Amino acid sequence: MLLLIINKFFPPSSSLRRLAFVLFWTFCLNFVFGAAFYFAERNVQEGLSLADSIWWSMVTMTTVGYGDFYAQTSFGRFLVSYPTFLLGIGLLGYFLGSVADAVIKGASARRRGLVTIMKHNHFLICGHPSTSKVLQIIRELRVLDAYRGASFVLVANSIEELPGELASEGVLFVRGRPQSEDILRKAGVEKCDGVFVLAENRDSEDADAQTFATSAIIESISRECGRDIRVVSELIGRQNMRMMQRAGGDGIVAHEGITDCLLVQEFLSPGMNEIFHQIITNRIGSQFHILKTRLVGKKVRDIQVAAIKHPNSMQIIGLIQNGNFILNPSNRHVIGVNERLIILAEKAANFEDVENSILANDPPSS
Repeated sequence: MLLLIINKFFPPSSSLRRLAFVLFWTFCLNFVFGAAFYFAERNVQEGLSLADSIWWSMVTMTTVGYGDFYAQTSFGRFLVSYPTFLLGIGLLGYFLGSVADAVIKGASARRRGLVTIMKHNHFLICGHPSTSKVLQIIRELRVLDAYRGASFVLVANSIEELPGELASEGVLFVRGRPQSEDILRKAGVEKCDGVFVLAENRDSEDADAQTFATSAIIESISRECGRDIRVVSELIGRQNMRMMQRAGGDGIVAHEGITDCLLVQEFLSPGMNEIFHQIITNRIGSQFHILKTRLVGKKVRDIQVAAIKHPNSMQIIGLIQNGNFILNPSNRHVIGVNERLIILAEKAANFEDVENSILANDPPSS
């Protein structure tokens, strides 16, 4: 029965199958040698039980040798104890070798991205343009308290093994093309919280097409499993923006033109690069936050004044109205339904205090 169970649940080439067989035969021989010792010694050793004999067998097979029981008859010494010594040492060596082999193969499979990810609420990074870029994304997100212990899975076909720098950060690896649904499911995409889709080769003509394919597949899986998976994609050419928008992701970041504009701004106002860097990083200074608000019907001026008075001062930079981004809106503008605010603050949570303060001072309607 046990052999049938092992054959059914363990693949033929599995290291676990070998371990299961070793354990099975170990316990079988443990019982056989224990029974043989019992029948050989029961008339000589008073009070010897079958349980004692099985205990002797296990102690002898593992070479522990407590000495609380030992063979006193010639039959027990030469026809029971000798085979127990020899087979026990052999089985122990084979078992330890099988354990070491399973550990080594498991570690190797994880490094080479051959394992199926069983995690939940993790993040996928699709593509490996460089190790430094992947590390930057991971560390930038983990700076925030909400993501300090976040797990990441790298999905890429351009590397054969997970780089040591990423392994030291606890990153898991699945090797394969991110455009394959099977590979994405192997990485646990249907159980993840978000995906960063990176362009692996910026010089490739079809880099954006590959990013589009990956994003579209993830969005399809998201709808199928009914899970809100946030997808942010990297775009190489702005001319492909409309194509990328059709993939249905949550965000698209285009490189083209950003560096050129920043160079000009730095020329006109030296220090602009440092300001830009502080705004986009979570590590220092304040950042932009896009927030839903309960302050419908309130003027931007009143919200701005309350924000400035807050102990952790913040600024109302703009708002989003019907998909349009309006920076530096008029002070007289009244916040409408479904409009979102763009604020500059160290923590987005601080704005909730501002909302509560304004709503608390709002006179009750008659």
